[in-house]
Amino acid sequence: MIDRLFRSFVRFFEPIRSHPQIGTMLLIVGLVMSGNAIVAPVLSLYADSFASSSTLVGMVITVFGVARLFVNYPSGALSQRIGRRPLLLWGLVVIVIGSVGAALAGSIESLLAWRFVQGLGSGIYMSVSYAAMADMTEDDTRGRVMALQQASMWFGIGVGPILGGFLAEYFGLPAPFWAYGAVCAAAALLVWLQLGETREEAYRSASGRGDEARASPQAAAGTPVQLRRNAIFLLMCAISFGLFFTRTASQWLLIPLLAHTRYGMSVDIIGLALAVLAVGTFVMLPMTGNLIDRYGAQPVIVGSLVMTAGALALIALGMTATMFWIGMFLLGVGLGVSNPAVSAYSIAVVPKPAYGPAMGMLRTWGDVGFVLGPFAVGLLDDFGDVGAMGGIFASAALLLLLILPFSLKAVRGNGSRDQA
Repeated sequence: MIDRLFRSFVRFFEPIRSHPQIGTMLLIVGLVMSGNAIVAPVLSLYADSFASSSTLVGMVITVFGVARLFVNYPSGALSQRIGRRPLLLWGLVVIVIGSVGAALAGSIESLLAWRFVQGLGSGIYMSVSYAAMADMTEDDTRGRVMALQQASMWFGIGVGPILGGFLAEYFGLPAPFWAYGAVCAAAALLVWLQLGETREEAYRSASGRGDEARASPQAAAGTPVQLRRNAIFLLMCAISFGLFFTRTASQWLLIPLLAHTRYGMSVDIIGLALAVLAVGTFVMLPMTGNLIDRYGAQPVIVGSLVMTAGALALIALGMTATMFWIGMFLLGVGLGVSNPAVSAYSIAVVPKPAYGPAMGMLRTWGDVGFVLGPFAVGLLDDFGDVGAMGGIFASAALLLLLILPFSLKAVRGNGSRDQA
């Protein structure tokens, strides 16, 4: 049993040994996500230090996601024409500029403006980084590569808040923003010195399969129309919307409220519950990557959506703290399985030279769910008086509603080059 687990773990990291550029990208991803998470513990406190209203304090978080909506798709599409490397550099430089501006902000209006700039840079970087990772995948490594990317992201998300809290405590509230700029500057340096242009690999790979008609930037220019006609890819965008909606509406907003009102949990215990969720996600990633590459992404997506919806129902209905903790761990498992599976299947159902626009569109729909999630469940509670439990059920219902059309379309193989 131990030997089997060890072999599975070793197999998970095989793509890095066969393609060193993947390791470079994973390091860049970890740096950027740690920088993003560094400012998380102090965002509301920093905004509140300018004596602003509660609404404006909340906008410091929201404006970041709104900014990404403007650049996700255009940056992905542009990277298909001029390459991934220049866009990665531009995105990171914009984040650095926004971080320095936020650290020097003297008013809430200034902070909001610089957070918007940070969001623009993050949107450019995130969409193009997904496309760059996709460029370096093949049919038999796609699941592991996308799971490795998720592992890097979660590592950064886990380390960042610890460092951010320490910096704020000993060096003041602006310090995490300086650190955010510093780690993104280091990431930009890595791109400049170590990362080659990955887009050309996608074109070479397409040509190698005899797909010369789609193996050039010019041929890929018509891709947006093709994507809108690709029903299975549009369903993946809808699932991405549902997962991001669940993350902000349930994980960040409703579950903490339910934990406090039903079980009387303090803020530190709620933080521990969210950490349990993150642990569930992180431990599943090696197994997820191997499962996708062995059995395909389609069954993994269906199973993960069912598990995520079931975990949400358990959290909403559970009347004991034990059921709550079990539900949190299972929710982390479901989310940990679904995210790389969705990315892997999305890559599989579009031509390789279309990765830039496709990843930009996928990120856009995810960010729409990210922004709308808390707003939608708030309206549901205001007009339907459903409370936290009803809002969590609504998130679960949304995920379940997506399973049937996805399963039917995927079984028919509509729009898919392979079954990921």
